[in-house]
Amino acid sequence: MSKVGVYKVDITPPLGIEFIGYHRPTGVTNVDERIYATAFVFESNTTKTVFISIDNIGMLIEDTSIIRGQIANELSISSEEITVVYTHTHSGPATVSNSDVVKAYRTILIRNVVKAAVKANDNVQLSEVGWNVTLGDIGVNRREETTEGKVKMGTNENGIVDPRIGILAIRNQATQKLSGAMVFCTAHPNVLKSDSDILSADYPGLTREVLEQTLHCTVIIVQGASGNVNAKYRGSLKAIEQMSYALSGHVLTMMPTITFGSIIKLNTISTKYKMNLRDIPEPDNIKRMALSAEEQWGVNTNKWLTVMLNKYNQHTKKLSIDLEIQLFQINEGSFSGIPMEPFSESALDVQEKLNNKLAFFGGYTNGYLGYLPTEEAYPFGGYEVELNPVVYGPVTGLWMPPVENTAEVVVNKVLELHRN
Repeated sequence: MSKVGVYKVDITPPLGIEFIGYHRPTGVTNVDERIYATAFVFESNTTKTVFISIDNIGMLIEDTSIIRGQIANELSISSEEITVVYTHTHSGPATVSNSDVVKAYRTILIRNVVKAAVKANDNVQLSEVGWNVTLGDIGVNRREETTEGKVKMGTNENGIVDPRIGILAIRNQATQKLSGAMVFCTAHPNVLKSDSDILSADYPGLTREVLEQTLHCTVIIVQGASGNVNAKYRGSLKAIEQMSYALSGHVLTMMPTITFGSIIKLNTISTKYKMNLRDIPEPDNIKRMALSAEEQWGVNTNKWLTVMLNKYNQHTKKLSIDLEIQLFQINEGSFSGIPMEPFSESALDVQEKLNNKLAFFGGYTNGYLGYLPTEEAYPFGGYEVELNPVVYGPVTGLWMPPVENTAEVVVNKVLELHRN
């Protein structure tokens, strides 16, 4: 029996709530577009899995675990069978803060996401699914080399980008009408920058709106390995339109050639990996990293600096953190994800080694920790390699970057999940 249920719920926060994604002096002053959480429930024979998309930069792993745990309890399945992805919009609300408004919003958000999953489960109907993939020019590598042999945020026209745009479409078996679509792509949803004070789901939001109006079904955008890939167009609402029309155009060209069929293979599994972090450096380098993050990103790094110096003085140089790697597989296509921001090279490595253009790999899955650069990126430094843990480590727990070969290990773990 092949069934799918879909439900979308509004998670728009109140005006004034803090942003997360860029450091802005004010909170949300206006709403460009409302934001949503969307749940898909897939059933095949005795297997049931849940796939949820949330318009947020990425909630903490512990908060995402609460969502998964409550849904697992409501639907009598395991947490491992639930995938939560974040669209990674940089113009969405904070969910971690001392603010009473943020705390209240987080509570309501969790409740609504669980509600969406329960409603999607209530809505399951006999369905067919179909995959397709094309190539599109919507992202640009952002690790621009300097004359000093280092890297800065910029534009690297020759840099690696995963250009695949994929779709998993769902239709009602009896009526043949579309009921849902999951779009997979790779480009940072940071079109709007720190000078914007409006709430927005960024280009995934407008793309979703365009496709839903055209296809007459619920749509989600699933982010790929965009840790080193910016949106091609940036800086304005006009740029969001450019990104959205480009992406939705590619999706619509694929629709006529999708072949639909029953769900034959359905699987969601996870594995845990003890991810080792780089050794805490000497005090002078600790202070240099903190100062660099303050100068470049305008953030207060006192907490990170204090904790790192204390750990160094206590001879706690070896750090590690558990990393969940999850695989969602349906028929010939798949999405594997981690709660980090991997580079496009890793996604293309997964595709090549599986010899499957429908094998997608991305981040922002089941929470957020930080970046996962490739080993080749480390000598060049830059925000993704060095500074992100300084900026967000005190919140996420990723105090230092992963050791250099971690991306390769993660790719191999993804391949093991596929073999299993």
